[in-house]
Amino acid sequence: MKWFLAIFIGILSACNKTDTTKPDGIATVTTDSPIEVNDSTYTLGGNVTNQGGSKVTERGVTIALTANPIIGDPDGVSIPIGDGTGSFSTNVAPFAAGHIYHVRAYAKNSSGVAYGTDVTINTGGSTSVCDTVDIHTNITTPTTWKSGKVYMVRTWVNVNAPLVIEAGAIIKFKDSNSGMEIYAKTTANGTASNPIIFTSYKDDSYCGDNNGDGNASTPSKGDWGRLTMRGDQHGSLFRYCKFLYGGATNLGVVLANSGTGNIHDFTFDHCTFAHTYGANNYNTAAFNGAEMYDETISIVTNNIFYDNSIPIFIKAKYALSSSNIYHNPDNTNEINKYNGIFVYGGGLGGRSVVYGETEVPYVFNVGGNATLSVGSGDFLKIDPNVILKFGQSSAGLNLGDYPNNANIASSVIFTSYRDDTRGGDTNGDGNTSSPATGDWDGYGYWTTGHSSYIWVHSNVFYSLH
Repeated sequence: MKWFLAIFIGILSACNKTDTTKPDGIATVTTDSPIEVNDSTYTLGGNVTNQGGSKVTERGVTIALTANPIIGDPDGVSIPIGDGTGSFSTNVAPFAAGHIYHVRAYAKNSSGVAYGTDVTINTGGSTSVCDTVDIHTNITTPTTWKSGKVYMVRTWVNVNAPLVIEAGAIIKFKDSNSGMEIYAKTTANGTASNPIIFTSYKDDSYCGDNNGDGNASTPSKGDWGRLTMRGDQHGSLFRYCKFLYGGATNLGVVLANSGTGNIHDFTFDHCTFAHTYGANNYNTAAFNGAEMYDETISIVTNNIFYDNSIPIFIKAKYALSSSNIYHNPDNTNEINKYNGIFVYGGGLGGRSVVYGETEVPYVFNVGGNATLSVGSGDFLKIDPNVILKFGQSSAGLNLGDYPNNANIASSVIFTSYRDDTRGGDTNGDGNTSSPATGDWDGYGYWTTGHSSYIWVHSNVFYSLH
């Protein structure tokens, strides 16, 4: 009977399912008190004392971690044990320590299902130090998730009404088919000493072994999906939150996506993004900021990125704050595989944009547009010691007719994506590749009247020009 345990262990609910009616002709059944065989095996059963108006075609027990379990309960399991009248029993194993199991005998005939009294098995021990709440439906009314509780998200949940997540709350996701679509304002305001955790169902380091399997499973990258920040939400706040072991959808663990409003007025501040599943593809960046265009309304500041593939993806017109860091503060050698800010090129959208990050390079190697362009209504400022890397032969920095619309410090470096000596191994292949002349096009602007193109050669490496 070991097969049944994974179906329901660790799933808790505030809802009780009670059989409140007894139709005419239904059978009569009682539940036996469980008999412990050993630490994890119990004899369960009951007694059909009256078949009712028709033959009992199935009898057995149903088990869950919620009171008054019923047949078909998605959070439990039913075990058939014969048919007809009389006593019945079977040995069931294993029951994990640290849980209170609810057991009811049942008997089914043509008139319906009869249930016996709810009895419990307390297996002792402790697998979780927090109360657990099962989340498997959309949020449609204003809701608060409390500090000190574990919220087990078992599916994709749409946040359609304001959600407040208190400091110290733990949100665990069951599998790759679970995550949250944020359509309404969500406020997750943690503190440095009491952060809010978004992590895997298998992560026992926060509030213990909620999936009840001891050391049988450990968390890994891509255990769950993501949070999608829809344009319909306004004013969401995530402060001192940790996003761990997500990214199963190959769209990051946080995705700024389109919506009716498509404004993305949110804040992610002092958050940690770690252990996100991904590849050498900008869409899999831990923070996928593809739709952000204004750093004053889409605020991404003071965050930590490590042990991801690509830490963050932005558009050229978004001026990412230089307050973020790209290593584990407790282990500076733990960085991201493709340790750079991946940028979708193009124009600046009539904005003044500053590139000021010096810990990691800005990487222009995104399919579709890997060139940074400056137009008549744009202004580009690149601070000292910033590194820009380009990964395509046609890519580069194009000031066009507007070289005066840029202020580029003399110490800024322009180089190949494969250049590991400047800005580290950004393409994540160790010594497999090396840079070569022509890896990218170059940095330049048109002369007056367009009689020629002027290529700039200050701190420019491995370009064609």
